Amino acid sequence: MKIYSFTFARSGSKGIKNKNLKTFNKRPLISWAIKDSLNSKFITKAFVSTDSKKIAATAKKAGAIVPFLRPKKLSTSNAYEIDAWKHAIIYLIKKKIININDYIISL
Repeated sequence: MKIYSFTFARSGSKGIKNKNLKTFNKRPLISWAIKDSLNSKFITKAFVSTDSKKIAATAKKAGAIVPFLRPKKLSTSNAYEIDAWKHAIIYLIKKKIININDYIISL
């Protein structure tokens, strides 16, 4: 059994445009969750689900795994996060990236 973190970061933020890429204390906002995950003694890998190539590149640079770009229909302000979760889990299990017995936490 392994524990993975998952951060969902869509590009279409209504409040602050591109908030996940904004610099906070010298690092992009998305990198804080990734670095905290990777510094945990419990979390094996950090995954990011996004619809943005820029967020994906930033997440990868911070050490996250971005196995796919999330479909646009799962990245709207009206989309339910549970549907993005289902998409991610089904994808990762089918590709044998994670095991059905592993744990995933949301950051």
